[in-house]
Amino acid sequence: MNSKLPTDTNDLENNENDSATHDADSQKLTSTIKLEDENIGSIRFYPPLFMQRYSFTAKVLEKHDVKWVADLGCSECGIVRFYREVPSLHKIQLVDIDQPTLEFNKNLIKPRPSDYIFKRENPLSIEIYEGSATDLDQRIIGCDAVSMVEFIEHLYPETLTQVEESVFGHLHPSLVVVTTPNYEFNSLFPGEPRFRHYDHKFEWTRSEFQKWGQDICDRYRYTVEFSGIGDPPTESQHVGYCSQAAIFTSSFPRKIDVAESTFPHKDKAKLTSDEILKLEVPYTINLLKQGRSLMDTDHSSEGEDEDEDQVLIPISRLMNFSTISKIVDEDSLRKFLVENGYQFTGDQSKIIIPLEVEWNDMYGSDYEDFETEIPAGQTISISTNDAQELE
Repeated sequence: MNSKLPTDTNDLENNENDSATHDADSQKLTSTIKLEDENIGSIRFYPPLFMQRYSFTAKVLEKHDVKWVADLGCSECGIVRFYREVPSLHKIQLVDIDQPTLEFNKNLIKPRPSDYIFKRENPLSIEIYEGSATDLDQRIIGCDAVSMVEFIEHLYPETLTQVEESVFGHLHPSLVVVTTPNYEFNSLFPGEPRFRHYDHKFEWTRSEFQKWGQDICDRYRYTVEFSGIGDPPTESQHVGYCSQAAIFTSSFPRKIDVAESTFPHKDKAKLTSDEILKLEVPYTINLLKQGRSLMDTDHSSEGEDEDEDQVLIPISRLMNFSTISKIVDEDSLRKFLVENGYQFTGDQSKIIIPLEVEWNDMYGSDYEDFETEIPAGQTISISTNDAQELE
């Protein structure tokens, strides 16, 4: 099963040197980064493949009405942006062994301004733990589901065996979602077929992955459904998805609670429209400011030049955001902006935002808008559902 396992990372470099017919810069690039995330060569993924994987896993959790999930190998915690949108979830636990990376990304679990305005139907707590998948933190025992997204391929075979026993044997959640690279897809990337990351200890073909999944079912009393993420080009359907997925469900019946009661409590006072705008307007301006290509910045026809140290944001652009347009009309918004000290262009159609104002200092770096430039002449495959989620 591990026939494609390199003896060490030097094997990757040797394979690269053997591919002398390929462009040297391309070889250097593909030997040091994840191929599928960087849209190398003619392979293009939109949304990016890592986002498609996160969206896929979140939809599985929603389909199974999961209330408590533990994500093992969470790395940079990016998956939380998708998990926190799952309505059924009450608890999300993110676990990884890399403590510095967890510290650097810990602010991703904080609520956004809009979370205080459009509150969830169910309470949600998000926790980050430094820990190992082979020695499970006692605080995740009892979870409904475990996700391991592009995680198992970073484990040596003996460590993977320990993780299998910890997750499927000891923890034994009702649902386990696993994704991992499909080695067969690698033939579509430039250069000789190779692993997609220097730290990968193995990459399986579809038959190898399915054999592993069936072995898990036989040993731990699960059933499994196989799927995938990242459609291949039309002419290369035979290689399968870029990432393969296994959805394990326990054959044991779920524990049934005897009874549950929810006591009445005082809800927090609702925010006024003015208070909502004071949260939403700076947040929206930050999005538009960071994604300046989304704005009308060609002012030459209007006799107005945008200085290098400022950005002009049309009032109409702010009204395109439903979180604002649901509260006020354009005239009321203009009045609010005037009362709160915003400066306008001569025709009162745009507000002037100095670039030195760092809204991230107020609201954190979690609100960076996603934007991808599609190179000319490239063909891309767009997942309709995922694209809608980004809009």
